[in-house]
Amino acid sequence: MSVNNEGINNRSSVVLLCPDNDSEAHTILALAEKAGIAIIRSEQPHGAKLELEPDLDSKLISFGKSEIWIVETPGIEKEEKLRKRGFIVKIIDHHTYNDIDRLIDPITNTRKPSSLEQFITLANISDDEIKTWGFDPKTIRGIGIMDARYVQGLREANYTQEEMNLVYKMQREITAATRPDFAKVLATAEEDWKNRTEWNGYLIIQSKHGGDMRSAISEVSIYNNADTIPMIISTGDGEKISVQNVTTEIVNKLKENIKGEDTYSFGSGRCWGADNKNHDKKVTLQDVIEALK
Repeated sequence: MSVNNEGINNRSSVVLLCPDNDSEAHTILALAEKAGIAIIRSEQPHGAKLELEPDLDSKLISFGKSEIWIVETPGIEKEEKLRKRGFIVKIIDHHTYNDIDRLIDPITNTRKPSSLEQFITLANISDDEIKTWGFDPKTIRGIGIMDARYVQGLREANYTQEEMNLVYKMQREITAATRPDFAKVLATAEEDWKNRTEWNGYLIIQSKHGGDMRSAISEVSIYNNADTIPMIISTGDGEKISVQNVTTEIVNKLKENIKGEDTYSFGSGRCWGADNKNHDKKVTLQDVIEALK
């Protein structure tokens, strides 16, 4: 669906469902609190699914709102059930999940902006409001741009180096507050980075550690001025595999050639991932390499 300002209900009629699982989501939740929007703060990690959200129906009943905005928690069947119950359902997302495409706006046939930027538009939040709440609007939007398109996205949006540094600083502050163990994760990522290999123009980074290692390795790549180089990242001994900093054509090639149980695209369609957790059919690093040949 296209996110715009048409027909926006009063904020008091809305409940926001949003995981608190990365800097972008955390910023959305912070703005929602300031805007007085009711919140269901999901405890699901990356890979959140609407059908796995516990007690969602009872929570919605308790809030008594007519409209629900769902951030990066896909589930078409559950969304339709909510609509049939009379809820106005609006989706805030910029990813694809197997056969669910929430990257391309079906009306304009263009890539959607980050979820944070979509939320700001949908909630009709002005720059003046953001300033009143103690934030810099460009830095706030930069958090979303980083989530969708990484540092290259900031460059394409004409951020100066000083403005980019403010985005990095805010992202680190959010991470430090929400993930006190991240400094240790980052140190581990730096060791994994040192052991990287190269294949056919790709950097290959393999980590035995799971959790949020991919984002930590991505952050290390920024420090090493390598954030635009194509890379394959395997974490948790192959539990998750991603291909980053590539073209949409390569992402589409991976989608076509690899039919894992839980694959997705991110980074505004320039990154692809496979989550092997709890699936019998595993996508391997060798599968990815073969698909890229």
